[in-house]
Amino acid sequence: MSSYKYIFFFSFFLFSCEKNNSIVLESSDPISVSLCDGSVVNSSISVVSFNRLSTTSLNSVLKLIESVNPDIVALQESYQIGLEVADRFSYCFYGNPENSTAILSKYVIQGIDDNYSKIMLNDSVYINMFNVHLPAYPYQPYDIRDRLITTESQAIYQAEQARGLELTNLIASIMDVQTQNNMPIILAGDFNEPSHLDWVSGAENPTLFQIDTMEFVVDWPTSNQISQLKLHDTYRELYPNPIIYPGYTWTPHHSIGEVHDRIDFIYYNPANDYIDLQFVNLIGPDNMSGIIIDDYESDHRALLSVFNLDI
Repeated sequence: MSSYKYIFFFSFFLFSCEKNNSIVLESSDPISVSLCDGSVVNSSISVVSFNRLSTTSLNSVLKLIESVNPDIVALQESYQIGLEVADRFSYCFYGNPENSTAILSKYVIQGIDDNYSKIMLNDSVYINMFNVHLPAYPYQPYDIRDRLITTESQAIYQAEQARGLELTNLIASIMDVQTQNNMPIILAGDFNEPSHLDWVSGAENPTLFQIDTMEFVVDWPTSNQISQLKLHDTYRELYPNPIIYPGYTWTPHHSIGEVHDRIDFIYYNPANDYIDLQFVNLIGPDNMSGIIIDDYESDHRALLSVFNLDI
């Protein structure tokens, strides 16, 4: 049986422990695992968005968490590893070990649905926390590289076809939250699509993939629609120039023909000035990362955002 010190909050699901200490759920519903005491209240709160890559070892993930010590981790490709990390560092956990996304937090988590939870900072103030992993394929920057897409309108249409349903559901959920409460919103994840703030005139990719001397500028739809919700892109807020600061999260791995891009984001809405952005950095194995981690295995650089907290 598993040795984890879990306290499970059940809601219409069953689980069983296999002999290999993994957890097999008989439902696709997320589970809440209470390992944090919820008493940590500081003047700032740190959030990491990290696609760990499903083959990344536990030790590699632990090194990242130990080095950065974030208050909240929005994990993608979490699966069973997320629970093990939560156990090691006494985070509260919300997610499904069979699914990609999970939230780990030093604060108590109130789970709402697959992608949305509330991080309880105290009895009256909380963060509306969203964590997403949008579809990766087809990946439009590769199709632009391969000349399967040759116009901006094609790129936008194909992106909408790839991620439109998930994006529509996400936007509807965020809009519901905005009408229901006035608490801060943080949206993190691997969006598998570049930002409209990055593919601008003079930036690397529009210049590299120009057609008939015209730069391939793209008003990417996902980031565009999120910005219309008045959510701020944390990296671009502090580093607004994509030519000087490309901020690539995809990928620290190098290969011939690779298209490097920024596809992992943390967005926020301060709401009544409970939080405001203080610091942003990339985490990875190389000099493009502000925080360098040895034996870093993921194919995404992680993103750290730190907010001042006034509650």
